[in-house]
Amino acid sequence: MTPPPTRKIACRVTVTYAGYEGESVLLEELYRRGLQQPLIGEDLYAGDGLLMFWSHKPIAPWQDSAWLTSMRRERASAYQRQVLNQFASSSSQFIEMSWWRGCVDPNATPALADKTLPVWVGVDASTKHDSTAVVAVTWSVTARKVRLVFHRVFQPSERAPLDFEATVEATLLDLQRRFRVRRVLFDPFQMASTAQRMQRVGVPMREFAQTPANLTVIGTNLFELIRSAGLVAYPDDGIRLAISRAVVRENARGLQITKEKSSHKIDVVVALAMAAHAAVQQSHVKEPPIVQPAIYSKNAGWWDGSSGSDTRTTPQKFYDFYNNGGGGSYWPGSGPREW
Repeated sequence: MTPPPTRKIACRVTVTYAGYEGESVLLEELYRRGLQQPLIGEDLYAGDGLLMFWSHKPIAPWQDSAWLTSMRRERASAYQRQVLNQFASSSSQFIEMSWWRGCVDPNATPALADKTLPVWVGVDASTKHDSTAVVAVTWSVTARKVRLVFHRVFQPSERAPLDFEATVEATLLDLQRRFRVRRVLFDPFQMASTAQRMQRVGVPMREFAQTPANLTVIGTNLFELIRSAGLVAYPDDGIRLAISRAVVRENARGLQITKEKSSHKIDVVVALAMAAHAAVQQSHVKEPPIVQPAIYSKNAGWWDGSSGSDTRTTPQKFYDFYNNGGGGSYWPGSGPREW
């Protein structure tokens, strides 16, 4: 008896996991088409020229209990895609509000003034529609955390556009007087002229265009800070409301902060993300020490201002000596006096 002819089937195997809804139309169509076929085994579908295995359980050998525990700490959409193998929306709430509550210190308050405190400032500006926010943060070397120092929000309207000189510029100058402002990040789209005026009076302005790539960088950084309790904030209902209304769009590069409704104001979140990113970046740069000038005289020793009735500080003594001595002719080492 002649055996029946063998039927050969060409097959291409692709291993993948579910992505974001609308990210890959081809993959989603194959998935829906596979689910319509008869189930011939556990999570195995076949028919209409298609063989599909699609499991919603962690079956890879490296998906052990430790990995699952770490994944539960990720965003809900990440767990849905990478563990449950389900398509997830690319837009979801920015953070769990319980994480934000863990960052808020009920005893903290906005800082008043400290000229030795380095601060980084983020400005998210709008002239008519959205609110404008100015946020200042610092980096705590001992705690290795970003700390919220100050914030202010201005709300313009169609009838009363924002006066940048009376609001944003006045706030930046006030911060410059109260703290050691290291950098002010701003989007040049709305603040080009403001930046020019501020730079002329010594405010260190730095352009930070709100491109999708830049928003992804600062959004991912702020998400990690809040999730790991790497941010310390004082209680504020306005910031808490803005955080609760912030959503993110996820992509291959990270998280981009946005909002669901145009009426939601999240500018303070964007400004906080800009400032926090600058502070974290500068945390890797060693701060130069602040030193007190001292003068040593070969005949008189150190001038420390602590002896006799002379109450002048060391810098005052130095400048008095230099000015009274006739300028450079008596600069230490270049004149007739012994040093």
